[in-house]
Amino acid sequence: MSALPESIKALQVLPDLKGVQVVTIPWASQEKVQNLADNEIIIRVRAVGLNPTDWKHAMSQLGRPGAISGCDAAGDVVKVGAAVKHLKVGDRAAGFTYGGSWQKDNGAFAEYARFAGAVCFKLPDDMTYEEASSFPIPHLTAVRALYMRLGLPKPDTKAANEKILIWGGSTAVGHHTIQLAKLSGLTVFVTASPGAHEELKALGADHCFDYKDTDVVSKITSADGGADIIYGVDAVTEKDTTDLIVDAMSKTRGGTIITTLPISNETKNRRADVSVEFMLVYTELGYELTVANAAVIAALKEGGKSQDVPKVLSGWIAVVAALKEDEERTLEYVLQDMPKVLSGWKAGQGAPKFKTQRLRKMQGGLDNIGEGLKIMAEGNYGREKLVYTIA
Repeated sequence: MSALPESIKALQVLPDLKGVQVVTIPWASQEKVQNLADNEIIIRVRAVGLNPTDWKHAMSQLGRPGAISGCDAAGDVVKVGAAVKHLKVGDRAAGFTYGGSWQKDNGAFAEYARFAGAVCFKLPDDMTYEEASSFPIPHLTAVRALYMRLGLPKPDTKAANEKILIWGGSTAVGHHTIQLAKLSGLTVFVTASPGAHEELKALGADHCFDYKDTDVVSKITSADGGADIIYGVDAVTEKDTTDLIVDAMSKTRGGTIITTLPISNETKNRRADVSVEFMLVYTELGYELTVANAAVIAALKEGGKSQDVPKVLSGWIAVVAALKEDEERTLEYVLQDMPKVLSGWKAGQGAPKFKTQRLRKMQGGLDNIGEGLKIMAEGNYGREKLVYTIA
């Protein structure tokens, strides 16, 4: 292993929570770097992918001033903890960390970063760093929703032979959930704007619906012989999207819905025969996390932009318990299933069984990531993933 640099450039959340700035932070001298945890790895970052959580933590009260920004990255493994067996120094890998929240010494938007090994996968030989950086959070969110919470069969095992409704097929999470659900044998119902329908059908969607259609629920429940859908994933979770999914669940068997943002008690209790669960992908990291003030999360859930969110950060009170089972099951998926899902990957084309989102390759590296965060905050992007080459 080559010597680690004494200092690195990283993107830091500004004191006023109105963006990010490039700073220099110590690296090789950090105790967490010198004495790397057994289950962690260090990656020399080559490319990063942007997620909605990144702008929310950099430009709203969800974030913490001084924290290092960024969750998803891909690069070269330069150090490996003693318990990590699926990766070694020199491998190309991608993974996620929880940037912008509590870590002031580590984040994906940096020249080097630490990652929990369980959420890191080895890149197929022909996968580019930019393609890989688009995967970790959206892909592993879909994995957690489908296989850890809904209990569905993994790809290419026993077919599920059930129906699932995915709200927000054009989102990053929707893009990955559609493909995995199809590989698991589900009949896939998807909502999205009409212009995306053909593209989503090519990914595996069986039935597509316009999310703006005032009759969307009745059209879903009358499709495919009366629908009878018992699974749902809300990749949007804004305004009344989850309520609409609840209403679309089977009238005789009920259903189970996973959401990607918090939901109200009214939504949880909308139907006694439908279970609605909010989940965070960060539990796959395997340690206890402190997320932003619950009132702030609720404000953002209602669709508020950063400038609309009340300054109610009175304490970091939303604590997510350590779920070692999630960490173990994620590692199992990364080891056993992901290589099969990505088998045959060709740069620019994807794999026979799986495609990446359309990539929007941004210019300027770390110095310009702030621009990408603003683009996302303003909603000026479509069915694409913003990625930056770092080195």
